[in-house]
Amino acid sequence: MNPDHARFADWDSAYVLGALSPAERREYEQHLEGCERCRRAVAELAPMPGLLARLEPERAAALLDESSDIASGPRGDLVDAVRLEDRRRRGRRNRIWWVASAAAALLLVAAIALPLALARPSLVAESVAFDSVAEVPLTATATLTQVAWGTRIELDCRYGDADGVEAPDGGWPYALVVVGLDGERTDVSSWRASPGTAARLSAGAALDLDEIASLEIRAMGSGEVLMRSAVD
Repeated sequence: MNPDHARFADWDSAYVLGALSPAERREYEQHLEGCERCRRAVAELAPMPGLLARLEPERAAALLDESSDIASGPRGDLVDAVRLEDRRRRGRRNRIWWVASAAAALLLVAAIALPLALARPSLVAESVAFDSVAEVPLTATATLTQVAWGTRIELDCRYGDADGVEAPDGGWPYALVVVGLDGERTDVSSWRASPGTAARLSAGAALDLDEIASLEIRAMGSGEVLMRSAVD
C-alpha cells in the first residue's frame, strides 16, 4: 500500500466532483500516480456526476431542505439510481477479480508490462473548441487532460447577452456529455446558464483521452444537442 494512502483515502469523491482546490488537485494527482487503490476508487466514482445530474432541481432541493421529512426515507428514484450504480460497480469488481486471477498465471509478463504502463505520460492535454449545433448564443472551450484514472475535463462556457430573452428561475439546465469511440454517451457534469453568465466546470471521465470521440453540450430534459466538439 502507498504510505500516503491514509491521508488521501477520503479525497476521491471531492476530486471527481471538482471540490478540491487547484493546489489540492495537483497534490492528489501526484498521489494517484503511485496509489492503485485510489486510482480504482476514482475510476469507480467517475460516473457519479452524471448520476447526480439526473436528479431534477426541485428534487435535489427537497433532499437538501432541512424541513423535509427525513424519517420517510430516501426517494425511490434516487434509491433506484444508486442501486443501479452499485450493481455496475459490483460487476466491475467481478471483472477485475477475473482479470487479476488470469494475470497471476502471467506474473513474469506483468512484471515487465507494469513498469511500462506506469511510465505512460499522465499529463497529456488537448484543448478543443465547441461548434454550435442549435441557435443558442453559447460559446465553449474545453481542456482534456490524461490522468492516472482516465481524463479530467475543464470546461469554460459562456451564454452571450440575448436581448428580449428571459431565462427561467435559476437559468437553463445544461449537461456536458462525453461520447466514446464506441458511441456510448455519459453525462459527466451539469450546470445552469442564463444570458450574460459564464461557467467554469471540472469533470472526469473513466475513458482515456484517446478513447473519447467527442464532447457534447445538451439541454437537460429535451436532450437536444446544442454544441459539439470533436476530440482528435
